[in-house]
Amino acid sequence: MKQNVCQNGHEPPTGEANASSNQNPEGPSAMISRRRFLATSVSAGTGLMVGTLGCSHLKNQSAPPARVAFVTANLVARVSGYRFELAHWGDQHKQTVTATDAAAWSAICREISAAGFRAVEVWEAHAAPEVMSRERGATWKAILDEHGLKAIGYGGGLSRKTLEICQWLGIPQINGWIGDHTPEQATQLCRETGVRFNVETHPQKNAAELLKVVGGGNDWLGVCIDTGWLATQGASGPEVIRACGSLVRHTHLKDVKAVGAHQTCVLGEGVAQVAGCIAALKGLGYSGWYSWEDEPEDRNPFDSAVRNRRWIESRLN
Repeated sequence: MKQNVCQNGHEPPTGEANASSNQNPEGPSAMISRRRFLATSVSAGTGLMVGTLGCSHLKNQSAPPARVAFVTANLVARVSGYRFELAHWGDQHKQTVTATDAAAWSAICREISAAGFRAVEVWEAHAAPEVMSRERGATWKAILDEHGLKAIGYGGGLSRKTLEICQWLGIPQINGWIGDHTPEQATQLCRETGVRFNVETHPQKNAAELLKVVGGGNDWLGVCIDTGWLATQGASGPEVIRACGSLVRHTHLKDVKAVGAHQTCVLGEGVAQVAGCIAALKGLGYSGWYSWEDEPEDRNPFDSAVRNRRWIESRLN
């Protein structure tokens, strides 16, 4: 998924940051567009050495019975009749913010629940900092509860306001972009609010590039593996997962048709080695959530939602 711009039920961590400290002004200017770096993601930089850093965090922690979530960023094209171009993600984001009132949010949650999901990862445009308030957050939470849905992640940028939104909705982690924060600053914000942050793979091609963003990682800062974006960059998802180790705190399961582009497809029919990524995660003892992500430019993702949910579930048993 990614950033506007994207453990669950664990005990409060006590780890310290492992990073440098630079000042970072709070406010809208500190927010990075969830897709700001999409234009450069496909062709971004040369690969760095694959890192092997890790920390023991998730092993031996019990997982909830159902660990498959629906990413609401799948509905990026909903406001335009499921037709858009990836390069215009920012426009879709703005339109979605405007269009998402309580009735629209309720309709979205109803469809997600009808597809058999019991957990959601909320895209920033569906609970945007510029429009959310404590009262609106309470309404959004009540709608989630009404449809039997648990919010397990927030897909967007790290800021004091998005962390506050997570508190209102009972969301334990932000999966997205760190913005202008240093790892030390991000750790302090997370510690203050009790909400974790995981950097989501986009232009990064290996573990070293990912872990650099979070200063090597700690109890508050980890990695969100996006299988589709790793494939787009020509990286091996299973290898990156194993190299990041238990710093993998969340995952977006997405498939793409070819390396060098980001045209999504149903799970198992592309080049993202999604089944191999799941196997690698299981091999690590990963007990986090598996968020299904598919942000098609030319079709309604609900048409394949049940199929993809079952595809994931069959590989988790």
